[in-house]
Amino acid sequence: MRPTPMLRNIRPQVPLGPFLLKSLPLLILLLAVEHYIGQRFLIGGDDQVDRCLPDKRIYLIDTYDKDIWRGDLIAFRAERMKPFFKDGQVIVKIAAGVTGDRVQVDSRQTRINGALLIEGLPLAEKLRKLPSTFKRDENIPTAAYWVTGKTPKSFDSRYWGYVYDHQVIGRAYAIF
Repeated sequence: MRPTPMLRNIRPQVPLGPFLLKSLPLLILLLAVEHYIGQRFLIGGDDQVDRCLPDKRIYLIDTYDKDIWRGDLIAFRAERMKPFFKDGQVIVKIAAGVTGDRVQVDSRQTRINGALLIEGLPLAEKLRKLPSTFKRDENIPTAAYWVTGKTPKSFDSRYWGYVYDHQVIGRAYAIF
């Protein structure tokens, strides 16, 4: 008996040129999509111990969507928020009031358009200021937002005022 030759699994070779011509458009498309997504979206995390939005830690920020409505999560760059946040730090809070809304703040409560938003000014002492320093009764100016957290100790607009359009990064979405 004659031994049978061993069969090898041979795959035909595809020339590199045609492969590159076929794959180059797909590669360009993938890079364009990655660039668009990378430019449009940011992912942010909240690692604070005392968070003002306690139910979420990770946020997706849409930098192309700056059409903020009352109740939306808003991502912005901090200004005038020392000693808790450095200028330029990214912050996410709730846009509780928008241009034209009526804001009333006193030592007992903060109201937007007459509705109770949050009670007290628990950080006034930590900021070494009298609660009366933060008193106001005014309409939110054009291109501005009144922002807040969900907890009483949220360092928010009660203490430092408005977030203006030039600070807005975009609308935020809580993920986890």
